[in-house]
Amino acid sequence: MSFPHTPQFPIRPRPAARPQALRRELVRKVPWGWLEVVILAGTLLPALLFIPGVSKVRTVTRVASYVIMPVAWWFVARRQRPSIGVDTFPARPWLVFSAVWLALSVFHPNAHTLLAASAQAALYITIFCPAFWAGMALDSRRQIGRLLALLFLCNALSSAVGVAQVFRPGTFMPPDMPALRNEFGGQNLMYETADGRKIFRPTGLTDTPGGAGLAGVTAALIGFCWALRPIAAWKRLASVGLAFLGIAVIYFTHVRVALVMLLLSFVTLIGLFVLQRNTRQAVLLAVGGVGSLVGALLWAIRSVGSSVTERFVTLFQNDPVTVFGQNRGGFVRDAFEHLIWEIPLGGGMGWWGMTRMYFGNMNVRSPVWVELMWQAWLQDGGLPLLIGYSGALVVALFDSARIALTCPDRDVAYWGAVIVSLNLSVVAACFCGVAFLSPLGVQFWILAAALHAADCRARAASRGALAAVSRPPVIAGAS
Repeated sequence: MSFPHTPQFPIRPRPAARPQALRRELVRKVPWGWLEVVILAGTLLPALLFIPGVSKVRTVTRVASYVIMPVAWWFVARRQRPSIGVDTFPARPWLVFSAVWLALSVFHPNAHTLLAASAQAALYITIFCPAFWAGMALDSRRQIGRLLALLFLCNALSSAVGVAQVFRPGTFMPPDMPALRNEFGGQNLMYETADGRKIFRPTGLTDTPGGAGLAGVTAALIGFCWALRPIAAWKRLASVGLAFLGIAVIYFTHVRVALVMLLLSFVTLIGLFVLQRNTRQAVLLAVGGVGSLVGALLWAIRSVGSSVTERFVTLFQNDPVTVFGQNRGGFVRDAFEHLIWEIPLGGGMGWWGMTRMYFGNMNVRSPVWVELMWQAWLQDGGLPLLIGYSGALVVALFDSARIALTCPDRDVAYWGAVIVSLNLSVVAACFCGVAFLSPLGVQFWILAAALHAADCRARAASRGALAAVSRPPVIAGAS
């Protein structure tokens, strides 16, 4: 028995027939552009520090990693080509407000120096500016898969180097690490292996001890997702193998937040796959993820000893709230119990971080200590910046989730689910570091804005296909 009047609420409509013009668009070769250049630069520019002597111009390479974003914006805007889905990205109004407030905050009476405050404001804007140009730079919906493939390969390479640094540190560690010149002489960045060796936490393709852990999160998540795609068997095996290295390097770095980010991403992605009715992918991801987490842990224990379990078991000794409260939770409480009331309009920019080191007056002692993104927002812009930036993150995440669940293009919807899970882990990193003053923030805004533009293209193409199907046929000789 059928019920013709029963309402139906599909999560994602069935793709309509593609008109010939759309088929030609899908088979044409999509050129590389600034999106791909920026993704590659995020890995290749820091990797230059592995060349002996380049560390002397470390400041130049660090600055270049961020300056390339506004440069890309300028070149993309010069094309003056109409783009779909650029002006409708919902985070843009929130970010415009944040940019205006940052510009005003440069002149805060308690700013460190005008140069340092200007540099800090420029750093914020530089990192989120892809939200304004990434959609314009997108030439095809197929670029979303390419961007994630590049992210996967770059982070997998960094993870592989990180693993190599555990077994051959004399060969693969960077020639100079500024972190070793801290008050502890770098001893707090090392741990002892089972055979008595002392090794630094793997840096990957950076010069920051433990930096390989964040690369491992991206490599592991995207690697498993590529393995679920209809690709050649050898590519599937390679994707799983590189994802396994990504998980292993998280254990080798002893960076607990990276493991939490990965677990959060896995759980989110499995849930989105279930909502998409991709049950097979959800089950395979769950089984493969758990198996790899256990397998990589056993390998790490065999390679460096029980220090791995001693480090990560602390995450499960108490409930998560207690564990977080005993670690970074104190900084969160300080932000929302004290800073938000003491400096509601900000405490002045330029007092902390790399901008103070590069552009500030180091002879003036700084009274500011920032560990988390929440503290950074309140210190640099107060409550207005906190509301503006966090509002932009919320609407961007919801927009990506909407795309993952409703986009008529199945490929865009699939990668949309991956982007949601990956970007959610970046937001979670705000509770453990300054994610949106780092390359993680650039990654967030590029993926979110490009995904929105790809969805708009998919919906426009779907409407065109429906119009072509519903158009009445032309009868020869009819007047």
